[in-house]
Amino acid sequence: MASKAATLLRGCLWVAAAAAFVLPTAAAEKKPPQDMYYLIDMLESADVSERRDTARTLGVMGFDVATPGLIKALDDNDTKVQLLAAEALGKIGDNRAVSPLIDKLPYAEPGVKRFVLGALGKIGDSRALEPMVRALREEPEGDVRASAAYGLGELGDAAATDALVAVLSDDHKWARFEACGALRKLKARGARAALERVAAGDDDEQVRKAAAKALEEMGG
Repeated sequence: MASKAATLLRGCLWVAAAAAFVLPTAAAEKKPPQDMYYLIDMLESADVSERRDTARTLGVMGFDVATPGLIKALDDNDTKVQLLAAEALGKIGDNRAVSPLIDKLPYAEPGVKRFVLGALGKIGDSRALEPMVRALREEPEGDVRASAAYGLGELGDAAATDALVAVLSDDHKWARFEACGALRKLKARGARAALERVAAGDDDEQVRKAAAKALEEMGG
């Protein structure tokens, strides 16, 4: 027989899935289900699997009432819970999460940093620009630099253009690839010459195609 926790998680996921088919105006007015606070309390369950499932579910549901609990979960002793909490905060988009996510960056494990950077980009608060650019320039892990580039594309601040252009020469393929995508999203026409060099001469085909796509979408 399923536990109350497992049953609640399944029920909340059903509610979230159903909400995806509601008209935008109605979705914006949706109310948290009755058991929402019990679900948030499950972020402190002794069972790590329940904490993981709960963080994931809260992100899918998208209610900002979960923000404080998810912020606390950024310091969970399980790194998977940490990254799922960061991902959930990005999906919810609550600006209250910006400072805690920025504070998490210096000491997070590389895998968690990737999700923190993605979340900061999705939330779209200008306070995230400087720490994200710093991560792009200074992080030793190529995958983290790639996530910083992706996040800056999501953030949408043209002030990141020069830092992203510099990453077009990064030795990590995916960092270059994501920098191309970010410059495309920013429609950074000042990066055209650099993107043309990448499109014509990068060692990796996927990166060349990403640069060409950026140039195409920028137009003349």
